[in-house]
Amino acid sequence: MNQPHDILIFGGSGKTGRHLIDHALQAGLSVACMLRPERDASALLELGVTVIRGDAFALADCEQALQLAAPRAVVSLLGGKNAAGRRIDAIGNLNVINAAQSWQSDLPFVLLTSVGCDEQFEQLPPNVQQALREALIAKTEAERQLRASPLNWRIVRPGGLNDEAGTGRYALIQTLTAERKMYLSRSDAALATLAILRDASKAQQVWTVLASEST
Repeated sequence: MNQPHDILIFGGSGKTGRHLIDHALQAGLSVACMLRPERDASALLELGVTVIRGDAFALADCEQALQLAAPRAVVSLLGGKNAAGRRIDAIGNLNVINAAQSWQSDLPFVLLTSVGCDEQFEQLPPNVQQALREALIAKTEAERQLRASPLNWRIVRPGGLNDEAGTGRYALIQTLTAERKMYLSRSDAALATLAILRDASKAQQVWTVLASEST
């Protein structure tokens, strides 16, 4: 299992993560994914994905995943709460970041968070701030840790995600404006994430991903 992989994905069992896996495989990349022991891995195994069992709440599991996958890049889409109600957005991502920099300090690393993190929070409507405050604070903590690390990082902040069919188009912006359409498909968000990972000119930057305004 120590054969190098192009990408190691944390959070690949979610809807956006699955789209990222599909896009990466379609691009001819080799993919490894860390899944919790209770997750059904049969569909990913059939696709040829290397599945590593572990829990991102445990730093040792993240470290082992890096050692087993020997990745050329890492993408983390960790978010939400586990069955016990414990939020993974901060501690899980912090564990992945720490494990990655210990394994290879300049490893390409993409963290997918959300519109509204850090300096964007005050631009959100008050009702959205109230609803997402806990998650955005946790994601912001992970963002700041990544930006302070030696990793070859990129941060991707998608707008609101839906399950509509992907268009293959998206807009990458660095300044959030209220008039922009804030929603896009999970497929397009995943496609943008992969493109940002593979573009060296996008490194050490924060990218907001929104729906394309072109027809």
